[in-house]
Amino acid sequence: MSEKNGLSALDYLLKTLKEDRDGSANLSNILGDRKDAFKGEYKEIDENSIDEAWLNLFLDGWIRPISASSPLNSHWFRVTSYGKSQLGMIDDDYFPVFLDPQSTISGLKSTIPNIDPITLKYFEEALWAIKKRLFLSATITLGGASESSILALVEALLDFYSDDSLSAEFDKNNKIKNRFELLLKTMKERNLKRNLLDTFKTDSGKCDDINKIFIKVDTVLQRMFDIYRINRNDAGHPTDIGSDPDITRAEAAMFKKYCKIIYGLISCINEAKGLKGSSRLNE
Repeated sequence: MSEKNGLSALDYLLKTLKEDRDGSANLSNILGDRKDAFKGEYKEIDENSIDEAWLNLFLDGWIRPISASSPLNSHWFRVTSYGKSQLGMIDDDYFPVFLDPQSTISGLKSTIPNIDPITLKYFEEALWAIKKRLFLSATITLGGASESSILALVEALLDFYSDDSLSAEFDKNNKIKNRFELLLKTMKERNLKRNLLDTFKTDSGKCDDINKIFIKVDTVLQRMFDIYRINRNDAGHPTDIGSDPDITRAEAAMFKKYCKIIYGLISCINEAKGLKGSSRLNE
């Protein structure tokens, strides 16, 4: 099965399940309807691709046999509560990213064009690891993607202030936890938010964006950073605890929101840096 056919089959099943009125689905009908459903968009998909995508949805907890007495080879399945919650999020930040790594990475690059390639590479590997049910590997690479994002924010901050003493202070802290704490401390002590708002004071839309980002910095960023860091550290030290697939999937699902905060702030910092440079040239 080609990757393209696999992704198309998955897309067809997700659309079909989302439109299912009574919360149950029959694979035979899904296979039989594929040539006419959705204006024939999926008519070229072969049955094996749909069968494999259907099995993956079952293994990932999206669907289950319609009753406890139904055999697993029965065509009648019901969408689980987990599946319903995910289907309701398809157009939000929490799309089931681990089911479609290729489209997820493409969409992330489109939504956040300034995201750095190292972060993308680690996140992509995490998605493929989840798809192959390698949850320890996914947890570690998600931690790497988080660290890369935070380091990109640190670099933007240092470039904005162009202060050798501040750079030296960050250089002394080579652990990501220490750098993150110094990052938050610097942003607060130097009042980065006020610096940015003053730079864009004639642009009310930009100021609204900055205020929204800093609300998330104050309320969300620390918790999300800790989740990625602590879970990566736990996964990197061999124990008999293993990893929780649901937690790993949730980490992957929320990574886009995490990136929107970090790279949204980076974008504002870089734009403000450019405006400051232009002002000096015009003096």
